[in-house]
Amino acid sequence: MPAQDGGRDADEQIAVVPVLGEIDIATADDMYARLLAAGPGRAAVAADLSRVEFFDASGVRALVSARRRLAERGVRLVLGEPSHAVVRTLEVLGLADSFDVLPLRELPLAGHTAAPN
Repeated sequence: MPAQDGGRDADEQIAVVPVLGEIDIATADDMYARLLAAGPGRAAVAADLSRVEFFDASGVRALVSARRRLAERGVRLVLGEPSHAVVRTLEVLGLADSFDVLPLRELPLAGHTAAPN
């Protein structure tokens, strides 16, 4: 059965947004904007957080806000293999279990075309 999106395969239904380096008050809004920009026409957006070295509460705020905004549009936000820094911050804030997480091997390679942070 053809997909309603004009025939996209499952990999094309997930936009992968690579996030690199430090996510803090200076960079969190950019991550938020890139996650939202990747959503239109997709079933899900995966934030590839595997190469994040620092992640503070500003990053958490951006993820929670992006998840809410994307959900309003019918798009699911998942975290792609978050780094230790991301996991630790989410754990400290009691939010580690509130996000869906996928290992990198389950993220579509085609999605890694987005500009890095």
